[in-house]
Amino acid sequence: MNSTLRGRGPRTIGSLAVVLLAGAALLAPAAGAASVRSLAAGEAELGYWTDTEIVIADGAGTQIRTFPDLPKFDLNGGVFAGEIPGKRRGAAHVDAFDIATGERLYRIRNGRLPVVSAEGRKVFFFPTFHRDQYAESVWMRTAKGRVRRVILFKAGPGFPGVPHGMSAGAFPLDIAVDEQGRTLAVVAGLEPLRAFDVWVVDVKTREAFRVTRGRNSHNPSLSPDGSQLAVRVESPDPCPDPLYGEILVGKIRLITLYTEHSEFLSEWSCDLYYDTPRWIDDQTLIAVRVTKDETEELGYDLDIVKFDVPTGTITEVVTEGNPCCITASPSLGKVAYMFSDRDGFAVVDVATGAVTDHPGNVYVPHLSGQNRL
Repeated sequence: MNSTLRGRGPRTIGSLAVVLLAGAALLAPAAGAASVRSLAAGEAELGYWTDTEIVIADGAGTQIRTFPDLPKFDLNGGVFAGEIPGKRRGAAHVDAFDIATGERLYRIRNGRLPVVSAEGRKVFFFPTFHRDQYAESVWMRTAKGRVRRVILFKAGPGFPGVPHGMSAGAFPLDIAVDEQGRTLAVVAGLEPLRAFDVWVVDVKTREAFRVTRGRNSHNPSLSPDGSQLAVRVESPDPCPDPLYGEILVGKIRLITLYTEHSEFLSEWSCDLYYDTPRWIDDQTLIAVRVTKDETEELGYDLDIVKFDVPTGTITEVVTEGNPCCITASPSLGKVAYMFSDRDGFAVVDVATGAVTDHPGNVYVPHLSGQNRL
């Protein structure tokens, strides 16, 4: 166990969040330089795609600024970072903007898939092949503007990097960070084989350790203080399904990093399981509950629930509209979600239960401070 961390105390319903998010992201075609235009005053809480552009809005849904269609973006602390495709295949860079003024703050060359953390002071990103020819690393731009590698997985015998023990290689697939960007969780493996595990990295020291070993853990979320990790553990055997043929269900595993304590908050079941764990505060997880229901069009009823981790109590948050594909922002105390059976998305304030609906052709909500890919 890392001593620093110890001291700091096939496409299925089971992977529905990943599938729909990825599919909606593809709706954003490649674009050139990121010009911006100011629309209204307000504090940036939300970003999303329309059919033509990216919209940044405040908590009431009022548009603040728009950006051109980009394949990937994130926002936090008034900073917007977007992936700008290059003219050549595989070439890209990340541009960061001040949302309030629209001015470009800086460019990260040979980078993609940005995750903005620490109230906009840090940006984690994946490399292009021009930066890392094997694409087996994750990088960060620090608060002082330095760009450095956070983790490199060993490409083979004689190569530098973290030994991973994955027979098909360990390519970074997904990342999550804590609120201050001090701890990084990385899913690495090979997606076509559905083989992946999770590593945790101390960002300052770059010490890394593997926290799962079943080659079936992914979809990580770190608690705001970085002390706890939630992951989705995928079942080894699919469940038969009359509509989809078969589905891969999952269960939520909770790992306390500084004690190495691990427990499951849910179990595998073909009729009821939980997906997409996301921390909303240091003691509460949000998740999608999936219940088999033949009266529903998809064959399943979807709800958003929260787990009180100390007690194990489960409370319903959203039960209408078959919500899915959630993302949570601890700093805002809000959860954004799409719907499995209609267009648009909504945002719920977890404390008050107030819901702001965003109907129509709008896609994949990004909350400020979500701290994950």
